[in-house]
Amino acid sequence: MKIFSYRNVVSLTHYLETGMPTYPGDPPEPRIDSYLSPIGKDVTMSEVHIGTHFGTHIDAPRHFYPNGKMLSDFPPERFVGNAICLRKPTDALIPIDLTDDDIRRIQKAEISWLLVHTGFDVNWSNTRYFSEPPYLSDDFARKIVDLRLSGVGVDFPSVDTEILDQNDFNVHHILMKANVLILENLTGLEQLPDGNFFLAALPMNLKAEGAPTRVIGAF
Repeated sequence: MKIFSYRNVVSLTHYLETGMPTYPGDPPEPRIDSYLSPIGKDVTMSEVHIGTHFGTHIDAPRHFYPNGKMLSDFPPERFVGNAICLRKPTDALIPIDLTDDDIRRIQKAEISWLLVHTGFDVNWSNTRYFSEPPYLSDDFARKIVDLRLSGVGVDFPSVDTEILDQNDFNVHHILMKANVLILENLTGLEQLPDGNFFLAALPMNLKAEGAPTRVIGAF
């Protein structure tokens, strides 16, 4: 039996909790209610009221294509794999592009997942997080499709900018049409190495277009 061993396993996931930040207008109000169960003494249970795109989550093609794949249509191996993290530091409402050097690095690394670290997740608890985030350019999305990656993840609320594109959601459409999975609201990407690491992005096993996801990096 082959044993895999990692010195570091880091969480890249925001907590789900009552009153957590959510995309403006997304229902329901996030709430986790805990109570003592009537089935036995000191037995605690909870009710969880969250949307499928709250916190760190994954988007499947059904999110933008009514006949597209749901998360349950993907085999488990699509949610794990070798990855690298590109450093694209910014704290502004600007597009993020892939350079020729980035593409060569991705091709050399032989990865299935690409994460983008901007550091914008430090704004998670203030209004700027949803009003002034960076976003991926349309050209970035097309290059991801050409590279045949399983998925891409970002440490900001959306791969698109609805503010400038007037809700066209071009990047989502480009990636979703090619069955590229999308991770949004990642955090803590500064913990990742500059080289390859193993990514696990395991969503709840829902027959739905998206789900909160526990994301870890191991290296």
